[in-house]
Order: sequence, then C-alpha cells, then structure tokens
Amino acid sequence: MKIKVAAVALAHPFEVGYDEAMPLLNKTAETLEKEGVTCLNTGVVMHDLDTVKAAADALKGTDADVLLICIATWSEDHHLLDLLSYVDMPIILRAYPAFDTGSLCCAHQIGAVFRDIGKKCEFVYGDPDSSECVGEVVTIATAYALKNAMSKLRCGNVGGRVKGMTEIAYDEFAIKKKLGARIVNLYEDELNSKVEAMTDEEAEAILEEKKGTFAPCKMLSTKEGMLESIKYYAAMKALAEEYGLGAFSIACYTKYMGKICLGYSLLSEEGIVGACEGDVTNAITMKMMYELSGKPINNTDLLYIDEKANTILFAHCGSSGFSIADGDIELAPVRLAERGVCTKFCVKPGTVTAVNICGHGEDLRLSYMVGEAVKCGMEFPGNPVKIKFDRDVMQMNREIMEKGIGHHWMVAYGDYSKELDCFCKINGIVNYRI
Repeated sequence: MKIKVAAVALAHPFEVGYDEAMPLLNKTAETLEKEGVTCLNTGVVMHDLDTVKAAADALKGTDADVLLICIATWSEDHHLLDLLSYVDMPIILRAYPAFDTGSLCCAHQIGAVFRDIGKKCEFVYGDPDSSECVGEVVTIATAYALKNAMSKLRCGNVGGRVKGMTEIAYDEFAIKKKLGARIVNLYEDELNSKVEAMTDEEAEAILEEKKGTFAPCKMLSTKEGMLESIKYYAAMKALAEEYGLGAFSIACYTKYMGKICLGYSLLSEEGIVGACEGDVTNAITMKMMYELSGKPINNTDLLYIDEKANTILFAHCGSSGFSIADGDIELAPVRLAERGVCTKFCVKPGTVTAVNICGHGEDLRLSYMVGEAVKCGMEFPGNPVKIKFDRDVMQMNREIMEKGIGHHWMVAYGDYSKELDCFCKINGIVNYRI
C-alpha cells in the first residue's frame, strides 16, 4: 500500500519567518521524499483568500491520503476554515521549533478551533528535516491510507457463519461505520454453480498454468481432490471479479473443508484474502494486514501456551500463501475431514503482528500482539506459527479472557502497532495491545 501526502504552508506576512515559509515548505516536502514518501508540494503559502483558493485548486483531484499544513508563523486561523470549505481532507498540523515565529502557538490555536467545529486533526512538531517527524507523518498517513483502502473493500460471504461460533457473528453496520468495508452476502449456489459448470479439462488447464507453483510441493492429495480444489479456486476468482471482491469468508466447517483451502492459498498470492469458518470480520482483518504488509496473512487459532519458552502456538488447517512457507510444502487432505487439499507448511521466522477484531456496535474491538515468529515443527497439521513474546504469555492469556477477545488471530509479518493504534484512534475503534 503506497501512501501520498500533500503539503501546503501557512504564514502571516507581518510575522517573523514569513520569508522562510516557502523554503520551510520545500524542506519538509524534500525530507519526506528522501524517506520514500510521495509528497505533493502545492508550492503555496496561504496568507489570504486568493492563496487559499490557489491551494484548494492544487489539491482538488489529488488522491493524497493526508494534507500537511506547514505552519511557518502565527497566522489567522480562518484561512484553514476557508480551505476546508473547498477541500476537506484529513489534516496534520506541522509546527516547527522557533521562539519568535509563533508556529507552535498557532498550531495550538488551530487545534482549539478544530475541536470546536468537530474537525479531527493530527499534530507533528519538530525540525523540517527531522527523521522522527517523518516517521510520525508516515504512521499517520499510513493509517489514513488504510482507511481509504478499506472504504473501497467489498468482502464476499458465502454461507453465513458456521454453527456454534456465535462469537464471530458479524455486524454489517459497525463494520461499514468503523472499518469501512461493505459485506457482499452471496448464496452458496453462486459458488457451487460455477464449480459444477467447470469441466475436468478446464481444471486440468489451470493445473498446468500453476505447475510452477505446485512442482516443489509434496503431493499427498488425490488427483480428484486437486481438480475439485482447482474448480473452487476458479469459482472464487470468478466471483471476486464479478462482485469486485478483495476478501472472502466461507462457512467451510465442515461442508467445504478441503475444497476451498487450496484456492485460498492461491488467491492470497493474488491479493485476495480468505478467512475460514464464515468469520467475516476477520476476513476484513486479513485484508487490513495484507494492505499494511503486502504479504499473505496467516489465518490462525490460538492453540497452545508454553510457559517455559514463553511462546504461543497459533495454527489452522492450512490455507496460507505459499510465499510465507519456511521449507517444504505438502498438498494434503485436510485434518478431521481427511479429504481434498490443504497447504501444509511451517512459516518463516521474523517479527509478526497477530490481530483479532470482534464485537459489535460501539464495542467493535481490535486487539493485537507483536512478537517474534521462531522456528517450529509441524506441531499442528496446517500452517503453524510459534511466536515468542517479551511479555509473560500467561498474563497475555488472562488479558485475552478479561477483555473478551475472540479465538481467531490473523498473523502478518512486521510490527504494525503504531499504524493500528492510529487507525483505531481515527476510526473510534476500541483498541487493546495484548
């Protein structure tokens, strides 16, 4: 997910530092660009209505995630009110250290005005070439970019949720309000009719296309199982194209076990995520983490706590993307049902963030934990990941119970704690770091 920041300056011609407003704007934008951030520098210093209109013209039609207001001096706050009447974007107030320009006090003044009109804003303070400030801007911009991306997400649900998991019942209104995504509820016939319409010869042709992916894998499933799984993969891909879906959730337990798993693995490498057991909310969680990490997400249950090693084992049946495998991959019948195809492998070591979203209405809550995925064996037949934590794992276990957090955890490579905290803040989501 790429982020884009727009920048405009604000200054008063009577104040000390006005002549440095444009160089300050340019330096701030250049510093962002050097750190790999796309920055649209409007080249405008707002100080009257004409310059406000010029800034608005430069901003219209842009797809910037946030607008950086570079406050060079104390200025009249109504210029920003006027700007918002033309272009209403997420705003970061950027103030700079100086005892005689009034930059900081102007930021405080605008912050008070924004609160009174109900306009949210973020705040960054420091020198224009500060790498720490760049990091803050990037975190904020990433959270807003994620919000933008999620507002365009359509998540397909087939079959509702599985029986016996009331915890994963999804709240379409809360999801739309707080996460941005829209749920597309699909009839099972829409999936199955596409599977039934595909011939074995057509499935064979797709198998041939995917032979580079499957060649290194140890094949334990039957040919019939592979063909059926490929048909489900093709059917899901067709539904994704038809409805513009970026995520799936299918009530797989027990009807579709071993049928959709391989398709989920293949689709995850194409940017379409798939959650098990009809857990719509965590299908959306998977897409969020895919947008942040750019890598397939491991759909897991929290299974076992090792107090001595201070690790937690997470795993599920086996439907993760091939690119996160650490070593051999088996294409094998799914556990319990002992049929079809799932992808079995241990995952790569590295820093990971495990995320769960559950709840309803105003109590929709996002919980996460950050740790280090360490080497492990096939301790659970699927895609096990063993995570070592700095915190006491038994205390983490107690907190999960105390806070009423669900049992599905979506594991992504990287530490996204700052981005998730910011995303939850701007969207009004209850947020727990475990």
